Amino acid sequence: MAEIEILEEFGLSGAEAKVYLALIETGSTLAGAIIKKTGLHRGTTYQVLQRLKEKGIVSSIIKGKKQYFEPADPSRLIDVLKEREKKLQEILPSLKAKLEASKEKQEVTVYYGIKGIHSVMNKMLEELNPNGEYYDFGVSGLFREIMDLSWDIWQKNKKEYKIKSYVIFNEELIEKNPQLLKDYYGVARFHPKEYSSITDTVIYNDTVILLIWTAKPPIAVVIRNRDNAESYKNQFKLMWKEAIKKQGGDL
Repeated sequence: MAEIEILEEFGLSGAEAKVYLALIETGSTLAGAIIKKTGLHRGTTYQVLQRLKEKGIVSSIIKGKKQYFEPADPSRLIDVLKEREKKLQEILPSLKAKLEASKEKQEVTVYYGIKGIHSVMNKMLEELNPNGEYYDFGVSGLFREIMDLSWDIWQKNKKEYKIKSYVIFNEELIEKNPQLLKDYYGVARFHPKEYSSITDTVIYNDTVILLIWTAKPPIAVVIRNRDNAESYKNQFKLMWKEAIKKQGGDL
C-alpha cells in the first residue's frame, strides 16, 4: 500500500498526506516549495499546513522574516494515534450508556381494524417460529368471534410452528363456548368470573400486545420494551400461579 494511502487511513486527508510527505522529502522549506511539489493551490496549501500544525505533526520557524515549515518525526504519528485512542477511551462509557438506553427505548404502535390485527398476530407467529412461546390473559373469546376463520388458521399455524402458548381464559367460556377451548392449541387456565376481562393481553419476547375488541374498529396496541414485557410476564405468572392452586397443572 502506498504511503499516502496509509496516511489517509491514519486519518489525514489526501491533501494533508501530500503536504506531509512533501515536507518529509524536502525537510525545512518555504510554502512555495511545497506548493510546487504538491501542485496544490496556494490558499489550500496554507490551510493544510495550519491543520497539520494543529495536529502536532508540522511546525514552523521564522528565518530572515520568512516562515519555514518542518515535518515532525514520523514516530510522532504514533503519539497522535495514542492520544486519539485515549480520548476515545474517555468517551466510551458514555457511548455505551447511550447505546443501552437506545435499546431500551419504548416503541408503541397502534393498529386499527381486522386487517391491522391480522398483520400484528401473523408477525408475532413469524417472530416466534419455530419453538417460541407466548403468554395471554384476559381472553374472553372475542378474538375468535371477531376474527372468525383467522383465529382457526392461527391455531393451526401455532401447532405447525411448535409454538407454546399459555393462556388464561375467562372462566365463563367453559359453559358458554366449550368448542373454542377444544379448538385452542396450548395450555389453558381460567380467570374467576368476577375478574373477567374483554381485553387480551399478549406477552412474547420484548413485546406486549393489547387487543381491545370493543373499540370501533377493534385495536391492537403493540408495545416493544423489554422491561415492560418482563413486568407483564411477572403479572401473568402470578395469575397463573393462582389458577394452578384452583385447577392444578404447571407453567
